[in-house]
Amino acid sequence: MNFALTFIISYLIGCIPSALIVSKFFAGKNPGDDGSHSYGAMNSYEITGKKYIGILVFILDCAKGALATTIAYNIIFPKSIYIVIAAISVVVGHCFNVFLKFRGGRGLATSLGAVLTFNPIIAVIWGFVWFLFWRIIKKDVHFANTWATLITPLVVYGAPGYVFFYANYNYYVTYYDYRIFAIILCTIIFGALLRK
Repeated sequence: MNFALTFIISYLIGCIPSALIVSKFFAGKNPGDDGSHSYGAMNSYEITGKKYIGILVFILDCAKGALATTIAYNIIFPKSIYIVIAAISVVVGHCFNVFLKFRGGRGLATSLGAVLTFNPIIAVIWGFVWFLFWRIIKKDVHFANTWATLITPLVVYGAPGYVFFYANYNYYVTYYDYRIFAIILCTIIFGALLRK
């Protein structure tokens, strides 16, 4: 029951269309109709030309991830697997929103918000790989996003457990949970990145 409750609540939090709400309110634009058709911070900025809109959407999407993991651990059940379920579910809701005909964003900001509630290591690894691909190979955001998302779970899977142990804070998440989390989460994001 707790597993189902965690999934449903987290998924619905992920379905809150930050990009649509903010873009419509401040610029009268629908991210699903313009640009890359992604309901995310980057497309919101690109179709409106307003940085504050992109930043606000980014912050709100991060907040969705943080809210889901916080509710899962502090209200539903204080066990690390519920954090993993919540983090994955909220990203699924963001990327494949049932209220937007299973469209959505790429899930990057929402993932960041989730991981920052317990351990920044996965976000640091993703960011480092992203920067390498963007800076050294090709200065293309989509290219860097794709490769960082592909490589991050491999790095997490191969990294020694103590790296994650010493970076844990707020909640204790096991190394086994990190592996599951990284592989499933990056698979979801990769699918969203490939979506047209």
